[in-house]
This record gives sequence, C-alpha cells and structure tokens, in this order.
Amino acid sequence: MQRGGAGYFMRIRHHNDEGPGQAGMAAAQPGAPGSGTEAGQAAPPAFVTRRRLGLWMGGGAALLVSRAARAGFPPGSAIDGVLPDLAFHMTRTSDGKPVTAADYRGKIVVLYFGFTRCTDTCPLTMSNMALVMGRMGPLAARMRVLFVTVDLGYDTVPRLKTFLARFGTPPQIDGLYGTPAELAALAHRCDVSYAAPSGPNSPDPVSRIRHTSLVYVFGPHGRSRDLLADLNTGKADLAAIAEGFEAMARAIA
Repeated sequence: MQRGGAGYFMRIRHHNDEGPGQAGMAAAQPGAPGSGTEAGQAAPPAFVTRRRLGLWMGGGAALLVSRAARAGFPPGSAIDGVLPDLAFHMTRTSDGKPVTAADYRGKIVVLYFGFTRCTDTCPLTMSNMALVMGRMGPLAARMRVLFVTVDLGYDTVPRLKTFLARFGTPPQIDGLYGTPAELAALAHRCDVSYAAPSGPNSPDPVSRIRHTSLVYVFGPHGRSRDLLADLNTGKADLAAIAEGFEAMARAIA
C-alpha cells in the first residue's frame, strides 16, 4: 500500500473495554484495569519495540514483528507476504453461508477482530473503514471488510447484523463467526491475541474481553499486505489510507 500519511502503520495497542486508565501504554499491563483506551484518547505516538510489544500484546504479536524483521520489514512498514496467506473456514453473518478465503479471491480483504458490545475502538475502527470506503467511490466495490467476532458466547447473528448495519451493507462490510477452533485457527494465522469470557453471564464480561486491535489487509490473491493501527483512534489519516487502497484496487485486473 502506498504511504501518504504520517506513520499510521504498526502503531500497535492492545485493547480491552475497561475505561481509561493511567496515561500512556507504557504504564498498562495486559489484562489489567486501564489497559484499554477510550476513543477520545490519543494513542501513543511512538512506534513500539519488540520487547514492549510482547509485554502489551503477548507472544503472538511479538512474533509477528520478529517475522517482519527477519523478512526485512522493520516495525512501521508493510508486511507484504510476512504473514501466511489468508485462509479460514467460518460462517458469514449476512447469509449464514460457510465461507473460506477462496470466496474472497479477487478482492482486497480487510480483517478486523473485535466484538459487538465494545464501546470504543471496535465501532471507531469500523466507522473509519466505512469513511475510507466512502472516499474511494466505485473502487470500494473491490474491497471486502470482514469483522471477525472474538466474543462467541454473546455475538449472535442478530447482534452482529445490528452492529454491522451501523457501518455499511453486505457484501462490502460483513461479519464472520465460527466455532472456537475456527476462530483460533484464523487468529493464529494472523498472530492475533484475544481473550473473552465463556458467555454473556460471565462476571464482568465486557471489561475482560481483550484482542489485538489491528486492521489486517490482504491482497486479491490472499497475500498479506499491510497492518493499519491508527484506525482505532480519531487521528487516522483517512485520505492517505483511502489513496493506498485505491492504488491496490486499480491494480486488480
């Protein structure tokens, strides 16, 4: 993806839905109260180191950065081909159809892992993606934004449909859900870290849900292309991101 904005790639944060806590991510510990950030707060400006990334997000995300470094992509740049090609077997929210990555060949695929009862970064990320697609005009038809729920005990199909309807309509914006094993398999391929209570009646369920809050971009043949990390803030350069997606979309034969 072409770069037009000021460093919106790979500014990585770990999300839970606790409220605002101590200022800055360096003070937050994974899973502790205050490790989330409300939508109105700015994400920390500095790029993370591998060690700090591991502390905040767990081994999976740290592994992702180390893979990028081994492949010659320093933190803060694209991840072209660093992750495995897109592969999954899940169920699509809009029509209940079992789908795989093959159903999205020929399209730019944008994956975001989240949950519908999220009050800040999940809706902000999806809203920003909808705004990006709105800037793209007809080229947005070559994209598919897929919201992957990590809250399997709560996110029923009606809840997913209601949540996603706030941002757009299928097929451009849709959801994916699956069995715990199917979710775990896709998360593993993307090096996504997540944790959720077992059901809607778990004690303090919302604040205990955690997930990697990154947007994963795959090209039309399923190859990993980019990580977008500022879409969960109010400071994302939406014009630059749209320009990057437009360049990818124009390249699709």
